[in-house]
Amino acid sequence: MPINIILPLKPEGSKDDQSTTGKLINNITFFGDSAIVSDNPIYQSVWNAAKLLAENGFTIVDGGGPGIMKAATDGAESVGGHTVAIYWQPKLASIFEGKNLANVTDESETCSNYMMRTLGLIEKGDAYVVCKGGTGTISEFGMVWALAKLYYGCHKPVILFGEFWDDIITAFQKDMLIDEMELGVLYQANAPEDILRIIEEHEQKIQHCKDKQVEGDEAAFLISGNHRGAVIKAYNSIAQSYHDEHAGKLIAQDQLDEFMKLVNPPAHVLDIGCGAGFDTRYLAQKYTVKGVEISKKFYEIAKYENPDLDIVLADIVTHELETNTYKGIWARNSLHHLNDEALKIVFPKIAAALVEGGIFYIIVREGEGEIYEEDSHYYKTVRNFFHLFTKEELIERTAQVGLEMIRVDNITRSHNWLNGVFRKK
Repeated sequence: MPINIILPLKPEGSKDDQSTTGKLINNITFFGDSAIVSDNPIYQSVWNAAKLLAENGFTIVDGGGPGIMKAATDGAESVGGHTVAIYWQPKLASIFEGKNLANVTDESETCSNYMMRTLGLIEKGDAYVVCKGGTGTISEFGMVWALAKLYYGCHKPVILFGEFWDDIITAFQKDMLIDEMELGVLYQANAPEDILRIIEEHEQKIQHCKDKQVEGDEAAFLISGNHRGAVIKAYNSIAQSYHDEHAGKLIAQDQLDEFMKLVNPPAHVLDIGCGAGFDTRYLAQKYTVKGVEISKKFYEIAKYENPDLDIVLADIVTHELETNTYKGIWARNSLHHLNDEALKIVFPKIAAALVEGGIFYIIVREGEGEIYEEDSHYYKTVRNFFHLFTKEELIERTAQVGLEMIRVDNITRSHNWLNGVFRKK
């Protein structure tokens, strides 16, 4: 399973993970050759570029190797910037550089093969700086260039760093079939200040994308204001640390025990937003349980530790639930991450999935409105989306889909919460 390594808290004055800002462009992925040495002018220019971007609040992402990748990491780290490495340790491709132990980042993730590594770098980045390199860099450039055309208008900017790109693009125009849109998604920068200016200008051009709601696998390939993307990003970033802190503990054991008293075995039970699988495993002592989790990192942890349980990586909004199947549905701290439109889809699905007399147990944040909230977790600030429920709203939404209230309690912990218990009529 992928390994996320979080280093200790940085000194005061360093930059937090800027994926939690209100900007659309936060993470900058650098592509380039692993063989470029530190006294090469290209290495120095990349170092300076990463330093400047980190000073302006951007997270630097690279492949975790030497050369250009290490230059990007070290430039950002020199000013306390946030850095991420996504790498691959080959078993058969012996000529691939793999992870450079001297390239020390704040977070790192290892992938199973070259293609997954490339996709990880593409997914993590909101903009790409393509430097001088070999066939690996060419393959990365080709993929981000194609994606920028496919998702033109809300595309992630592709910035070609260096004057040498003039001849390369001219050759493409001369001998390949390159249209105006394909040329239009490319930028060229010859100095670090050019990269920063281009990113800031592109940010302004794509402000309309804040209103774009995108779900599914394609969401990683374009820029949008998708609230689900914020949720996924927040939980992916804390998954490993959350697991390490809470392993062997049940945060809501009292509520779980109450739920289990209401649902008589044998029974099929659904756990919506199962996280690291702690609740799912506890429920599986008594029931046949299915867990649904939207965060890839939490899903991988849950599957690794519970290979015998039915846990799926899916968004409950789009995932097709079995109808008239579950005696109980458990949803702890999950449904308040859906906006109003998504809740209109999910509540009827929950009601349809329950058998007659089935129990729906929901724990959500109490309040009014929909908000983005920043909070500090595990040495970083995470930005997450919340739909805050009033007691009246929760009762009304469940009644509309044929669920009768058993009770709704107000609970105060770090925030105000609602614990709701409902039965299908």
